[in-house]
Amino acid sequence: MSTSGYRRGLGKHEEIEEDELLASLTSEELQELEKIMAEMEPDENIPIGLQQEDQTAKKSTGTFCRGSLLKYWEDETQRLLKDSMDECQTDKCEGECASEEPEDNKEKGGDRVKQARSNKWNSVELSRLDSESARKYNDAPHYPVTLDRPSCNPTDIDKTLEHVLSNATSLTEVNLNNVEILSQGVLVGFADALTSNTHVEVFNLANTHADDQVALALAKMLKANSSITRLNVESNFISGKGILALIKSLQYNTTLTELRFHN
Repeated sequence: MSTSGYRRGLGKHEEIEEDELLASLTSEELQELEKIMAEMEPDENIPIGLQQEDQTAKKSTGTFCRGSLLKYWEDETQRLLKDSMDECQTDKCEGECASEEPEDNKEKGGDRVKQARSNKWNSVELSRLDSESARKYNDAPHYPVTLDRPSCNPTDIDKTLEHVLSNATSLTEVNLNNVEILSQGVLVGFADALTSNTHVEVFNLANTHADDQVALALAKMLKANSSITRLNVESNFISGKGILALIKSLQYNTTLTELRFHN
């Protein structure tokens, strides 16, 4: 295929003066050109996550309001508790209706009631578990903690705990993420040590098999601690009882700005 015609077509652009062309553009066209150039050749000194232009049309809601967030959590908790009570009443009514059905429909109706209850129970969040359900959850077998599942976390547990206890000024972050060989007693020990620590700002213990015992110790710690701003307890065995204890402790805490408890 001949490209001579294509090259001749490009030749007419070689004589164009770039300065004259830029001078003929409007301010809007110049701004659009700057955006295109920024996408083609981004500044390497800017992190990749910040190179993309903000395309959000939503206006800023203002500065962070801790009081509004606490009120939202309180209202949501009350709503969840109310929904849970309503579901219990519905289950009771369905059970009474099923018991009044004729003998030949009893088995079929009973299956429908059991299926309805099962579907409702599967949709209940951990934060809505009652004490009996929380107890059953805690009594369930957990994944075994063995030394053949090494963690990639290089944190020296003994040394870090010693620094927390001594309130070392150089230690501002404690990262225990994915260290699965820790006992509940060690995790509680970290929580107790952080109660009087004034320098640690970040405490991460995701995927450490922490349970409600650890969550209660963390809640007690948050009531007294005045330095931690971020707490991560994701991917653990904490039930609704432990999460509610953490949230209730926030009314005594004035420094925490991020609490992660997914999964």
